[in-house]
Amino acid sequence: MVWNEQRIIQTLKQLHQEGKPLSYNALAKKKQSLVSAAAYHFGSYRRAVERAGIAYAEVLRRPRWSKQHIIAVIKKAKREGLDLHWSSVTKRRDELGKAAFASLQKRLFGSWDRALHGAGLDSDEISPYQRWDKSTILFEIKTLHRENEPLNSGAMQRSSPGLHAAAVRHFGAYDVALKAAGIKPEKVRQRRTWTRPGIVAAIRAAGGSKRKLSDSSVRKSHPALYGAALREFGTFTKALKSVEVSDKRKSRH
Repeated sequence: MVWNEQRIIQTLKQLHQEGKPLSYNALAKKKQSLVSAAAYHFGSYRRAVERAGIAYAEVLRRPRWSKQHIIAVIKKAKREGLDLHWSSVTKRRDELGKAAFASLQKRLFGSWDRALHGAGLDSDEISPYQRWDKSTILFEIKTLHRENEPLNSGAMQRSSPGLHAAAVRHFGAYDVALKAAGIKPEKVRQRRTWTRPGIVAAIRAAGGSKRKLSDSSVRKSHPALYGAALREFGTFTKALKSVEVSDKRKSRH
């Protein structure tokens, strides 16, 4: 393969979206030609990564597993017709089995059911047994609330259809389940709906183009904004760059 700047950037972006490790050492083991070409065309591997819109600090500490990687493994297994029941995947010693155990980490999904939901699957339909009860439903709702995820009925039916259906089934109505979790339904309905322009404006208000904002600082001080940026742009770095592009356009007028 003949590498050029465009192909290098596209390949790095694709690998990043797939959740593959992009540290110099990790990538050199599998794609030495890409690493060498990146250093040749951009002056250094780090510059190539940054030109691809990826924060190099994130690459250095990127964990083995990410939500995107787990979702990709689940979707591949689904296409291949593999059994995705928890009792089945935990007996496997391949990538799917490893993804199942990795999904239990708090920084990822916290449960296999939530990983399935993240991949657009309904765990109630996959499992041969009814696994939801009132306590697990309340636990999931409270967890989503702590993570500043949208909890209005429409958003839940899109992101966690199995949980929403179970809440209605066990509590009679979704609002009743919210109240049982100590959450006021009216406040949930008033939760802010994020759009790309709204995210850009919020980052700018937080000082996005005046001073550099780190992933960790925004995640701690503005968790809802950080989550929205990841959903809409893929990474916070890309969202931050959109602010910079927007400010440059404004300065020309």
